[in-house]
Amino acid sequence: MNKIFPQGDANGSAAAGSKALPGGEGGVPQSLSGFLVAHCGDPASWIYSDQMCDGINNCGDCSDELSPVTTCPPCGPGWWRCPSTVFRYCSCIPRSLCRDHVQHCFDWSDEYSCPGP
Repeated sequence: MNKIFPQGDANGSAAAGSKALPGGEGGVPQSLSGFLVAHCGDPASWIYSDQMCDGINNCGDCSDELSPVTTCPPCGPGWWRCPSTVFRYCSCIPRSLCRDHVQHCFDWSDEYSCPGP
């Protein structure tokens, strides 16, 4: 799972010794254009814009995949819409997880309703 990046303290400075790099902590780098970053439901956290609506829970609270923070298109053809039990996914799971004898949806629809990959 990709990490989220806290923005730092109220003064806009990052924590001492931290860097705003994948896997690290720190404020939004000044060199990044605003369209390259997206804020999560927790306003102190951000992700790269291309991580929005990718089916993966990048923010940790699904705010990058679900309303009201973002409006994502419905699940694509390789995905199954269901309330996921897997923390990595939010409202859709990859169809490759369907009918694998493991519950990935709260309602078990991945095992009984999903047509599979």
